[in-house]
Amino acid sequence: MRNNINYSARLLALLVTLLGFTACFNDLDTEPLDPDVQTANVVYDDPGAYEQVLAKLYAGLALTGQAGPAGNADIAGIDEGFSSYLRQYWQLNELPTDEAKIAWGDAGIPELNQGTWTPSNDFINAMYARIFYQITLANEFLRESTEERLSDRGQANLSDQVRAYRAEARFLRALSYYHALDFFRNVPFVTEEDGIGAFLPEQIQSGELYNFIESELLDIEGDLIDARANEYGRADKAAGWMLLSQLYLNAEVYGQTARYDEVLRLTQQVIDAGYELEEDYTELYVADNHTSPEAIFSIYFDGQFARTFGGTTYLVHAPVGGDEMDPADFGIDGGWAGIRTTPQFVDLFPSVGGSGITVREAVEQSYDGAVLNVPGLYQGWDPANDNTVLQADDEDSTSFSGFIVFPEGLDSYEFKFAFGSFDADSNYGTGEGENSLALNGGNLSVEGPGVYRAEVNLDELTYNIYPVEFGIIGEATPNGWEGDDFDMTYNPEVGAFEANIPLTSGEFKFRVNDNWDQFDFGDNGNDGTLEGRGSNLSINRSGTFRVRLFVNSSMAYTYSIDVPASDSRAQFFVDGKTLEIEDLMVYGQGYAITKYRNVTRDGTPGSDLVFADIDFHLFRLADAYLMYAEAALRTGSNRSTAVEYINRLRQRAYDGDSGNITNSDLTLDFILDERGRELYWEGYRRRDLIRFGLFTSNDYVWAFKGGAPEGTSIDDCRDVYPIPSNDAGANPNLDQNECYR
Repeated sequence: MRNNINYSARLLALLVTLLGFTACFNDLDTEPLDPDVQTANVVYDDPGAYEQVLAKLYAGLALTGQAGPAGNADIAGIDEGFSSYLRQYWQLNELPTDEAKIAWGDAGIPELNQGTWTPSNDFINAMYARIFYQITLANEFLRESTEERLSDRGQANLSDQVRAYRAEARFLRALSYYHALDFFRNVPFVTEEDGIGAFLPEQIQSGELYNFIESELLDIEGDLIDARANEYGRADKAAGWMLLSQLYLNAEVYGQTARYDEVLRLTQQVIDAGYELEEDYTELYVADNHTSPEAIFSIYFDGQFARTFGGTTYLVHAPVGGDEMDPADFGIDGGWAGIRTTPQFVDLFPSVGGSGITVREAVEQSYDGAVLNVPGLYQGWDPANDNTVLQADDEDSTSFSGFIVFPEGLDSYEFKFAFGSFDADSNYGTGEGENSLALNGGNLSVEGPGVYRAEVNLDELTYNIYPVEFGIIGEATPNGWEGDDFDMTYNPEVGAFEANIPLTSGEFKFRVNDNWDQFDFGDNGNDGTLEGRGSNLSINRSGTFRVRLFVNSSMAYTYSIDVPASDSRAQFFVDGKTLEIEDLMVYGQGYAITKYRNVTRDGTPGSDLVFADIDFHLFRLADAYLMYAEAALRTGSNRSTAVEYINRLRQRAYDGDSGNITNSDLTLDFILDERGRELYWEGYRRRDLIRFGLFTSNDYVWAFKGGAPEGTSIDDCRDVYPIPSNDAGANPNLDQNECYR
C-alpha cells in the first residue's frame, strides 16, 4: 500500500547479523558472510546507498531479518517472529503492568506477566540484543558517512544531504540508547569512535548515558529536517523534541535533576508545530493510519512490503479470540487468543467497570405519608392530582413541604393548597397578613416559571414559597466543601435537577441556593432515598458523572449517579469474556482490547489478512499534551493551559464537553489515569507507573502483580531489568543490576 521508506535496501555485510545475545561484539566480522552481499567499499560507491542503509536503521525497529517475516533473522537464539524490536519493547513495557496480560506459556512469558523474571529470560534478552543491534548499525553508518569518507569517495557534493541522514542515524541511536537506559540503566557503551571487530565494551553508568543521550539530541537538532517536513516515518525536529521531553520527564527516575521546565518548553514547541489530533480516537490504529495528522514519529508496517509476525501484526492478532470475536472485523484471517487486560485497568473507565454504567440508581419508592395538594393552572386546577403535592414533615404533622414545578408559557402562576377538593373547609388561600393563609382564601401566586420549594404550617396558617436552584457541594466536587456549589439544571423531561460533573472519591450533598440556612439533602440510610438535612452522600470512584436529583413530590426523593457518555477510548470486547482473571493461562478471563484493527477508516480490510498495514505511532500529539500537563503540575505553572490541553483529548473522547475537567480536577493522580486512558497499549505504562512510584509498591496492585492473583508488591529494584546472563558472563566489564546478582 505505502512505500515511503524503502526497506529492501542493499546491506553491508557487517550490518547483516549479530549472532546470539551478546553485546561484546566479538561476533561481528568485516568480511561478508554471504558472497552475494557487498562490503562497504563497494556499496558506498553508489551515492544512493546512504539512504538505503539509513532505511535499514529504520527497518530495524519493525522487521526481524532480511527475508520478509522469517528465514534470515537479524538475531539468533529466539523464534524470529518473537524477536521484533517493537514486539519486545511493547511486551516489556506492558505485560508487567495493569494494562496487559497474555495467556501463553512460552518460557519467559509468565514471568513477564507477574514481574518475576530472571537474567535468563529470553524476551528480555531479545530486547537487549535488538537494542545493541540497532546501535551497531547506527555506529557503522556514522563511520561510513563522515566528511572524510565522502571526500575520499569523491562524494563531497552529498555533504548537506548526508549530514541530515547522519542526524537521523544519531537520533535512532539515541532512541535505542534511551531504551537501554530505561530498561537496563548501566549498559555496554560503544559509538562510531570505537573500532570494529572483537572487543569487550566498557559499561557506562546511567548518569553518563543520560548525559550522552541529551547531548546527542541537542547537538543534532539543527541538522534534523524541520517538523512535519521530512518523509513520513522518518525523524524530524519534532521527533527529537519528543524523545528529549521523555528523557527529561523521567530524569528523576534516572537519578538526575528534575527538568520539567524543559518538558514544558519542548512539548510546547511540538504543539505549536502544526500537528492535529486524529478526529476519531478509534481510528488512530487502523490500516491507513499513516495519514493521521497526529503522528509525529511512526514505525512503518505494510502487509505487502514490511512483513513481520511482530509489530502491529502481533498487536492486532494476539487480542482476538473466542467464538464471539470475528477476525474479519479486525481485517485478519484469525486470532491468536493471547492478550487481554486486567479489571484494575478497566476501572479507569467508569462506564465500563465491573459495576456497569450506573453507580447509583434512583430508587422508585412511593411516599406513603399524608399529603397536601397544590392545584393550579400549571396542573389543570386538579386538587386530586397526586403528582403535585407537598409531603407531611412527619407522621402526625400539620406541616408540609415539597417542590413545585411551574412550567414556562402559562397565563397564570396562581395556585392554592387543598386536601383533595375545593370544599370550603379543605382548601387554603391568601390570608390577611404576609405569608398567611385562610380557609377558602383567594388564589396564591408566584412571579413566574421555575422550581419552587413550598413550606406550609396549617396550625399557624402560614406558608413560605421561594424559587430554588440545586447545587452539589462537598469534598468529591471540584470546589470542595468551602467553594461554590456545582450548579444543577432542572430537566423537565426527566423531572430532575441534573449536572455533568467530575467527581473524585469522597463525600457530598445537594444544597439549595448555595445556602446551608435554606435546605439541603442527604441520605441517612445510604439507600438511595434522600432526607432533608440528611447524612453526607458518598462516591467511591472518580470520573465524570451525570448526577440527577429527583424531586417528584408523590415519590420518595431520590438521586442517581451514572456516566453521561461513554469514553470512546474504552475499546473493550466483553462478550464471552469475564472481567476478573483467575488463571493467567485462560484466554477469555479478562476483557479483550480492540484498539488495533487491520481495516481502513472506511472498513476495507488491509492489503493482507495476516500481515498488518497498521503503523505504530511511537510519538503522537496526545502525549505532548499529557507531558505538558504533568510538567505544569509538577512545576506549579501554566495550569490553565494544561487544563485546555487535557480537555482537547477529553472532547475527542466524549465527542463534546461532557467529559471536560476543571482546574481543581487536574491532579497528578488524574494525569496518571488519563495517560492510561489515552495511551494504553502503546508502550508507556511501565515507565509511567515507575515515575509515579506505583510499579513495584503495594500502593497500587493489579491482577497477578508479584505472582499473586489479587496482586502484591514486588522488589523496588525490579524497576530495572537485568543485564542478560550470557552477556554479563561473557564481559567482565559488566556489573549486574541489583536484584539479579
